[in-house]
Amino acid sequence: MRRLLVATGVLRYHLALKRNRDMLQLTRLSKQFGSRKVLDEVSLMVQGRDRLGLVGMNGSGKSTLMKIMAGIVAPDDGDRSIGRSETAGYLPQDGLEAGGRTLLREVTDACPQVRACEAAVRDIEGKLEGGAAGDPGHEDLLRRYGDHQAEFQRLGGYDLEARAQAILLGLGFASGDFERDTRTYSGGWQMRIALAKLLLLRPTVLLLDEPTNHLDLEARNWLEAFLADYPGAVVVVSHDRYFMDVTIDHIVEISGGKLSVYHTDYSRFEQERENRRLVAWEAYRKQREEIERIQMFINRFRYQASKAALVQSRVKYLEKLERVEPPEGREQIHFRFPQPKKSGRTVLTLEGASKRYGDLEVYRQVDFMLERGIKAALVGPNGAGKSTLLKMLAGVEPLTDGVHKLGHIVEIDYFAQDQSRTLDPDRTVLETMTEGAPLDIVPQLRTILGSFLFRGDDVNKRVAVLSGGERNRLALALMLLRPANVLLLDEPTNHLDLEAKDVLLEALLTYSGTVLFVSHDRHFLNRLSQHVFEVGQGEIHHYPGNYEDFLERKARDAAAEGSSPARAGKAARKKVKKEDAGEATTGGAAPAGGTAKEARIRARESEKAEARKEARHNRDLEKLEGRIGQAEKRLAEIEARLADPGLYEDPAGFEATLSEYQALKGERDRLYDRYQWMDEGRGGEAPG
Repeated sequence: MRRLLVATGVLRYHLALKRNRDMLQLTRLSKQFGSRKVLDEVSLMVQGRDRLGLVGMNGSGKSTLMKIMAGIVAPDDGDRSIGRSETAGYLPQDGLEAGGRTLLREVTDACPQVRACEAAVRDIEGKLEGGAAGDPGHEDLLRRYGDHQAEFQRLGGYDLEARAQAILLGLGFASGDFERDTRTYSGGWQMRIALAKLLLLRPTVLLLDEPTNHLDLEARNWLEAFLADYPGAVVVVSHDRYFMDVTIDHIVEISGGKLSVYHTDYSRFEQERENRRLVAWEAYRKQREEIERIQMFINRFRYQASKAALVQSRVKYLEKLERVEPPEGREQIHFRFPQPKKSGRTVLTLEGASKRYGDLEVYRQVDFMLERGIKAALVGPNGAGKSTLLKMLAGVEPLTDGVHKLGHIVEIDYFAQDQSRTLDPDRTVLETMTEGAPLDIVPQLRTILGSFLFRGDDVNKRVAVLSGGERNRLALALMLLRPANVLLLDEPTNHLDLEAKDVLLEALLTYSGTVLFVSHDRHFLNRLSQHVFEVGQGEIHHYPGNYEDFLERKARDAAAEGSSPARAGKAARKKVKKEDAGEATTGGAAPAGGTAKEARIRARESEKAEARKEARHNRDLEKLEGRIGQAEKRLAEIEARLADPGLYEDPAGFEATLSEYQALKGERDRLYDRYQWMDEGRGGEAPG
């Protein structure tokens, strides 16, 4: 028993060492394209179960760094090293295509070692069946057979197909797709196939460049859970804020060819980056003031012989001074949708609408109404009909049956999922805008394009050479050319970086017209939606509130009914209809414990008490927000003081400042914990 315990302890020690080992290391790497230095002597270490998120503006070098980490692109200078037993697997943004094999075979063939081992086992089995026990070499065949079987088991060969099927189902494929030829899948599904192959291969370092671009919400949720349990390291580039927050615990920002590491999730990274930027600006400002003061001294006494030694000393000081570079500014898109004319109260209506494609029935006899000024999200699994509904409402797709009505003074602008593909690749950016602009808008085109980061010679670029993000920005800019009062948006955030998404979100929040949109970005969905329409199985169901409210309602319904969320939602709606029937179904009988009037009074009192409780809760949250804001402001002031070199000349002052900073930071963190506790509505004593 003692030997077993000792052996177990040694094993755990070695496993701990293995978990903390350096898997992949980049040392003083540089990469240049033409005259532009994308990476400038950067170093990075990936260890154990690290979860790193690469962020930076479009074109900052994120994909280049990923390709160097994967060993696909060689750096100009520096070193990339990876452990002997480590492997790096890379998923690019696009360009992958499979064909010629069934889906399941295509994915399982991504593990060549398993396939080779399986082939060796089958080959030896054939030889053993054709031979006899006394044949020369029979013992050697048996030994090799045992070795290959053991290796096959070590590589996970026996459950390879089961794991492949689980991954494919998680990514949105159906079990009936397993024998389908991969050539029949579109580009988005081809990327899912590539992702499935990579996840099945299980490299020790998983490099994912925009893995959520072609995934619906259900597939994203599955991928989030899969990555949470992934045994290796994960490095992700993503423009999905929610996905980054739940997947990543370290942020690596690429800016100006340099890397900055933040030990936090994405939401807190933004605040920490701003704090660092303020500290850097303060250091830059103080040095500039010092340089100007010294330069004034030099200029004043330059021609006085008695001051020559002092002047020369100051000149040498400036020559040796290591200059602090100003923090790199981050260009932003700044725009607002034109405030449109006010439409009638009802803007769009479908009555008894049906839509069929051959034998496929997407909608059957549905009624739908969109009111003025609301911002509503369409949700549902891939293939449920979200894009089809937007096309029906926009008049792009005719109804098979039913009536489509447009409200009074309604002007629609429809942004398709592949809107950027409708742009003429041979036209320049400016020509594209000029073609679609009213005459009175033409003088403003360069200003509008500048707000979308098309500046100077950029307006003369042809659409064909633009990146996916640039094309989407151009397609969005085209929407500013006329003041529509109804926006139908199908995945408007595709290919936009996180900063551009935030600007688009703020523009839509301040837009006074009506918005109906589809998005797979959880943060964007939750912030913008005031109503949610769920589509599926040919039906449309309405839920007031934002996306989080919708999820909570579905979860409550599912828990109450003990069934799937979809069934629970339908059952709850039936229950409401029955309750609305009220006295008609019960013959006016009073409920137990009093008259119907007394029951209504009790219900109203209960609602008032709940409302008072919620009001107190909201006031407490507001007070906490104020305290957090004060703490953050004070922390920024102290950080600026800590960046002052003069502070370190006073040891007592430095210790006092540092002590105050640490105490305030702990208090700030406790306030955040208390706020999260209260916001989640947990019972018991709140922390802090």
